[in-house]
Amino acid sequence: MIKKKLFFMLPVFAATVFSMKQASFAQTFDREALKAELKEEILAEVNESVWDSPLLKGFKDVSLSGFLDVNYLYSFKQEDKSPRQDSLASGLNYIGENENNNVTFESFTLFLDKEATKESPIGWQMHSYFGEKAKRITFLGEAIDRSTNDPDRDDIFTVATANVSWIAPIGKGVTLTMGKIYTWIGLELVENIGNPNYQHGTLYNNAIPFTHTGIKAGYDLTDKIYVALYGVNGWDSFIDNNSAKSFGWYTSYTPTEKFFVSLAGIHGAEGWDQEKGSIADDAQRSSSTDGLTQMVDLVASYQLTNKLKLMFNADWGVAEDAAMNIADDMALGTTGHWWGVAGYGLYDFTDWFQGVVRYEYLDDTDGVRWFDTSVWDVTVTTNIKMRENLLFRPEWRYINFAGDDSDEEVIVGAGVEYLF
Repeated sequence: MIKKKLFFMLPVFAATVFSMKQASFAQTFDREALKAELKEEILAEVNESVWDSPLLKGFKDVSLSGFLDVNYLYSFKQEDKSPRQDSLASGLNYIGENENNNVTFESFTLFLDKEATKESPIGWQMHSYFGEKAKRITFLGEAIDRSTNDPDRDDIFTVATANVSWIAPIGKGVTLTMGKIYTWIGLELVENIGNPNYQHGTLYNNAIPFTHTGIKAGYDLTDKIYVALYGVNGWDSFIDNNSAKSFGWYTSYTPTEKFFVSLAGIHGAEGWDQEKGSIADDAQRSSSTDGLTQMVDLVASYQLTNKLKLMFNADWGVAEDAAMNIADDMALGTTGHWWGVAGYGLYDFTDWFQGVVRYEYLDDTDGVRWFDTSVWDVTVTTNIKMRENLLFRPEWRYINFAGDDSDEEVIVGAGVEYLF
């Protein structure tokens, strides 16, 4: 009988022991959870105190990013310097990719960005460049000087953009920006890593400005239409070359995720005292910087299929006192024009391999942009994602200066870029 009672008591005993262990485990678990919660609260308070300190308060919500860019390019002209690099002494504005048969430290770039939002309406940004590209992003001086394009310059640091933004409580919010800003003209960007091809195109390098210093007011009319107005010192110099200002405008329309189009312009008295060609020392272009300079820019893109994207860019400009007529060692200044078009095809073969073809044509037969001829080129690029944030970009490019069979160039090479 006693054995039977003990037998029936075993389940009760086991249940009691198990419940005691559960209680012990629950107490241990509660202690660990409480410790983790307290630790999280302490870290949050410390973090808040640190960011509220006078030293770091201005850096709260600031994002730090950038990229490292190295390239090797070879011209089949097999000269010490490519024709593009040689032409820099005559005023061509190639901002980078100029070294021939050299492993080149193109750029180490740091981006500091604090976005202006409705919750935090004040923002700022500063983008700095170290390397070859820094030599040609901004022209330092009271006027565009040929020496600023010298490929042998040793100033390899520049602040490409530095500005402050504020969302003014007007309507849905007008974003006011003051300082040095990237141009609103054109399809391509200063940083190679943001462009379809590795080397910058002819239109970007020679048809448009790169940076400006002034004021911008931007506003979202709808969720599909954006407009902006600009008042700036001029083109590519934070020191004005005259007392006049240039005024710009920009509007974009994005009806769907697949289609985008923008129209932009800039207008102002920004004439250049810039000689061109083989002319006598005393035969200069008009020394006046009051000639009206204005241009219009069109950009469009369309995602034709899941893999194929098409892009288009067109520029037209006119400048008073800027056309060059070189005859008998004389340069006569009259109104001149320039225009150009560019088309891009981007095809994603896989999520890590993309092919890009770019065709461009620039007409500068009036010599406004220092060519005094027309130029066309074709660039074929493969963008290969080796690892996350690491790009390998082999490229082939053909450039032809119309009317002179000897003035053409084939360039092959590759860029390697790491984004962080």
